Amino acid sequence: MALDYRAYPILYVDDEQQNLVAFRYAMEGYFTVITANTGEEALRTLADKEIAVLLADQRMPGLTGVEVCRRSREIAPGTIRMIMTAYADLHAAIDAINQGHVSRYLVKPWRNEELIEVLRTAIDLVHLQRTVQSMEMRLLRGGQAAAATTIYEELVHELSNPLGALEINASLVSDLLSSAIQGPDMPAAMRDSLSTALEAHADSLAAIAQLKGLVARVRQGTRPSLPKRASQCDAGRVVDATVRIVRTEIEKAARLGVVLESSPNVAIDASVLGQVVLNLLLNAAQAVRPETRGENLISVRVGSSQGTGEITVSDNGPGIPGENLERIFDPFFTTKETGTGLGLAICRELLSQGGGTIAVQSSPGTGAMFVIRVPLASPS
Repeated sequence: MALDYRAYPILYVDDEQQNLVAFRYAMEGYFTVITANTGEEALRTLADKEIAVLLADQRMPGLTGVEVCRRSREIAPGTIRMIMTAYADLHAAIDAINQGHVSRYLVKPWRNEELIEVLRTAIDLVHLQRTVQSMEMRLLRGGQAAAATTIYEELVHELSNPLGALEINASLVSDLLSSAIQGPDMPAAMRDSLSTALEAHADSLAAIAQLKGLVARVRQGTRPSLPKRASQCDAGRVVDATVRIVRTEIEKAARLGVVLESSPNVAIDASVLGQVVLNLLLNAAQAVRPETRGENLISVRVGSSQGTGEITVSDNGPGIPGENLERIFDPFFTTKETGTGLGLAICRELLSQGGGTIAVQSSPGTGAMFVIRVPLASPS
């Protein structure tokens, strides 16, 4: 299926109104065009909308095109950046590449056919990047589903034994009640009471049968045991790789900052640690308020303390009410309308299998901070 180029907006910023009108007139038949006549307005637009391509005039009062591109890297790192100018300025071109990380340096006046092709190529690249990121996200989230299956397997195991004992005892009680009712010297009133009890007991046996059926269905749907995992990884590299995968998704809701105080080698598999960090980042993005996107901040810090690797994921969202703090890692506890309540429970389970821990610090109005601690790997 052909790519819908209109689904990827282009932002053109130029201080000359006639250039904005000419660009819109020439390109609107092919793309979704948004315009701005100052660098400040362009940056506000980037903060509010998901822009595929930024095309900035170089010589503008206030912020230059290079400055707009440089600052846009923090606001919208996934946006393709280009500079357009009527002046053959070598120094501006060098600055655009080094500071603004622009992909093209275009000269006015533009030729429509050439510019259309350049913009289509840029959108093709954005589409490819988003497709890869989406695939990576699905793969990582698939790991959570596998961990959830592990929890279900444990529940099935824990339910099987008591259910078996309950069924045996319930059957024995049923036999005793039946024998008592048939006794020749049983008073009529007592016989009626025992008959009522026997009927209620039949309902209990039916409920036990339903639970056994549920356990059997879950057991049939469980997957083979997980393969053995590697025992250590570089925490800094894992966080860096996870952030690169999820950055575009997170920055739709907030600015994302990463502080690498150190990069400890920790005794846990890289995929497990990455999955936990991914879950916490997505939770933080869902916790902050969408209407304050420009003020929202999510931070990740990597370091070590007292023989453990330490990773913190924090946000400046509304925080967690005190009554929820003690329950937040419980399976199936959630405050989201569409949540399963398994995410944080899975995180804690995965970390505990490797000797790690996870804790949370929060109070209403001050955001939340999750702290992961994992033992350092042996030097050998």
